[in-house]
Amino acid sequence: MALLDINFHSMTLGKHHTFKVILPEQQDMFQTDKPVKKLRTLLLLHGLSSDDSMFSRYTNVEMYANTHNLAVVMPNADHSFYQNMKYGHSYYDHVLEVWRYAHQVLPLSWEREDNYVAGNSMGGFGAFHFAMNVPELFEKAVMMSAALDMDASFIDYDWHDFDGRAVFGDIEDISGTAMDTRHTVLQAAQTHGIENLPELYFMCGTEDELIDRTDSFMKFLEDTHIPHKYDREPGEHNWSYWDKGIRKAIDWIFEGKEVDKDNQIMNWVG
Repeated sequence: MALLDINFHSMTLGKHHTFKVILPEQQDMFQTDKPVKKLRTLLLLHGLSSDDSMFSRYTNVEMYANTHNLAVVMPNADHSFYQNMKYGHSYYDHVLEVWRYAHQVLPLSWEREDNYVAGNSMGGFGAFHFAMNVPELFEKAVMMSAALDMDASFIDYDWHDFDGRAVFGDIEDISGTAMDTRHTVLQAAQTHGIENLPELYFMCGTEDELIDRTDSFMKFLEDTHIPHKYDREPGEHNWSYWDKGIRKAIDWIFEGKEVDKDNQIMNWVG
């Protein structure tokens, strides 16, 4: 596996910025007489206290990706909640820019059936947001311990140098805003059609402070007949849970899919 640390000039942010890519090596990458087969790709989004390095540092995602011949693109979105911030950078646009840039310069498939999005905590909110707003890009979406079903009090969430008002604006009523994930679902269903939304997989630990909000949001999805999978099991809001979670996520993504083992290079076996 290749681990790429890419520093590029973001046309969206107007500055240089970084993202990381886990890139499986294939036999045809070393054979100049044939084209390289395009890879399936997971867009993997970090949480509020993290950056683009954390999944490769605190989980075995590289090993899980190697097993499935899966490329993993990990952008860096600061404290933005993957939004075009009210007072700050346009990170929603930037993440899509990273996705397109990576697909343009690396051997990644553009086909919807070969692309997926996932994230933890703030990244779970981001994964859900992209799944609902650009469902034509992703076949499946995985939300781990996601910040969903928030209320207006989250604007004043107390975390080191995080300012919810910088992200979402000076709002007192979240109805119809990006914070309103129920509205996001209903709008996506109306705009794109339920049948055209990505397959959705949610997971949250029962010891996680977000479990009650997750439970209430799952009830809302059931009531509105939005198909989804939900794993509610013991676990906390930490990397031990997300390491298990990202492995389950990748296994779920590949249900019913075949891996080209003849072209695959397994390089974590000793």
